[in-house]
Amino acid sequence: MLAIWLRRQKKVVVMSDSHGYHKMIDEVQRLEPDGDYYVHCGDSEAREEQLKGWICVRGNNDWMAPFDDEVVFEVEGVRFLVTHGHRYGYYKREEAMVDDLLRHGCDVLLSGHTHVPQCDEVTGFYLINPGSTTLPRRGSGKSYCTILVDQGKIEVKFKQIFC
Repeated sequence: MLAIWLRRQKKVVVMSDSHGYHKMIDEVQRLEPDGDYYVHCGDSEAREEQLKGWICVRGNNDWMAPFDDEVVFEVEGVRFLVTHGHRYGYYKREEAMVDDLLRHGCDVLLSGHTHVPQCDEVTGFYLINPGSTTLPRRGSGKSYCTILVDQGKIEVKFKQIFC
């Protein structure tokens, strides 16, 4: 008997900067129930139990959060570094981000802080910011993103949220 295995891509759901509007955490999960990983890039202003099952980092507004400043995780051979992004500053920001990726041996940086969606490839590294689910800036809408990971390749999709 020949067994055929169907391989499903892994889905990483990423949000950031919900700033105390905890309904957005539940809404993103409701909109993306098939996520394999859920990531919050900081400034959730949430309690630990509100983000149970999420990969979370502390943002500059997460005063009481017990989360780490950085988290590294791997999906199908792709290594992700998650950090809020407030320590990068404005000058040579992308250079500092790539330096962090090199220091951690990672391929993709997931960060927030700017409230502006971003997906840039810089010298083979990906810099991804899902935007903000509550306080978008620079004319962007309320957003989050999904990342499909399949055999070392990624596909990023930004999605609007209307709550």
